[in-house]
Amino acid sequence: MGIKIFSYGTLQKSKFTRGKEVKPGTLTGAYEIMSGDFPLLQEMHKGTNVINGLLFEVSQDEIDEIDDYENMPHFFKRQEKQIVLEDGKKETAWVYLLNEQIG
Repeated sequence: MGIKIFSYGTLQKSKFTRGKEVKPGTLTGAYEIMSGDFPLLQEMHKGTNVINGLLFEVSQDEIDEIDDYENMPHFFKRQEKQIVLEDGKKETAWVYLLNEQIG
């Protein structure tokens, strides 16, 4: 069994999803996507938004590579969150969030 990742941005069209089963899902909570050169998911102190994305599985070697790609822990942090799939099933997956401790 692989390591589950929920992507709301650039990882959706990366080598990490090629040839793999991807499942559309949502992350609901106090989050906001900041737009720019690439999307950044930021935790907010209030409010509720629904973030659309894809859930897929990777190996340990792949998640290590993704951590490097996401410049973790300097730019992003990775946290486990509950994702709701289109069929209503709930899965726990890693999500990359903006690391507000930067700078």
